[in-house]
Amino acid sequence: MNGLKKINDTEGHAAGDEALLSLAMYFVRATKSGQLVYRLGGDEFVIVCLNTSENEIKELINRIKKNVSETKYSCAIGYSFRKDNSTEVEELLMESDKIMYEDKKRHYIKGN
Repeated sequence: MNGLKKINDTEGHAAGDEALLSLAMYFVRATKSGQLVYRLGGDEFVIVCLNTSENEIKELINRIKKNVSETKYSCAIGYSFRKDNSTEVEELLMESDKIMYEDKKRHYIKGN
């Protein structure tokens, strides 16, 4: 989630909690069977997609972006894809984080 600290600082933690719950709801609504939403902590979520093609993951990202665009909130999204069992989960998370931080940087450069 982009801007959670600002929401907490200006509107209070209850407003921040409401923002997180709203985004989580939109994430869950965007998912399909085998796509599970988890909050890692703070303002970060992960969606684990089982038996999902890379194309289906990109479609999920588009659904999330569409859903979130209908709110006053925003989020940066990163993803990684494992074609076989050779990539460790930690490596997938690092790759996703890198892409997410690039997306977050673009968000803040735009001044949103």
